[in-house]
Amino acid sequence: MYKIELIIGPDTKLAELILEYPGLIDALAHLNIKLGFGDRSVKEVAEYYRINLEAFMVIIYTYCNHLDPGKTIKKEALADLLVFLKNSHDGFKRDQIPELKNLIASFAEEIPSEHGKILVSFFDGYIHEVYEHFEYEDETVFPYINAILNDQQTNGFVIHDFERNHTDIEQKLYELKNILIKYIPEEASEYHIKIIRNLFDFEKQLYYHTNLEDRVLAPSVKKMERKERRGK
Repeated sequence: MYKIELIIGPDTKLAELILEYPGLIDALAHLNIKLGFGDRSVKEVAEYYRINLEAFMVIIYTYCNHLDPGKTIKKEALADLLVFLKNSHDGFKRDQIPELKNLIASFAEEIPSEHGKILVSFFDGYIHEVYEHFEYEDETVFPYINAILNDQQTNGFVIHDFERNHTDIEQKLYELKNILIKYIPEEASEYHIKIIRNLFDFEKQLYYHTNLEDRVLAPSVKKMERKERRGK
């Protein structure tokens, strides 16, 4: 059947976007947007939930893989983007990571213990890195940006420090998937495939999250820093 390409913009119906890009459901959850919005457009939903439209659009473009490289947003939009990124961290820690941990623990009990121990140990090490990554952003980077947004004094930190320390937490996830696919022998378990599927989904969510930080957040804050320096 011939399919007309969906144009993504403020007047696009949000329901149509989700049917085309189902991953958007996770983004809406991080913005506390509930399903059941009928035929409301993106702009109408943003107004209803009092979300800055520019911030909402870059999130939508990211999750629909339509984001321009180096996109910058205005100061008013950055505040809502920060809320979204912080909520994403909380969602990863509250939902996806515990679910993965439980699945892996259950699977480890069903496979030979030497494989089970390696799997649990590798996953725990990986999650430790992910938590450190989130903690650095929650306790250092986001408060710094909030201070800039509120014209408050900062402590010498600049967004370039974030870019320099923004570690890649996706590589180890790739290695974990490899272990599960290549080296853990197939057992009669409901968990094996489910874990791999969940890891792919987790990886995709991290990819969108990182894209927003690297391609929108950092360039936008840099622009604000330049303006601030010129104003002194």
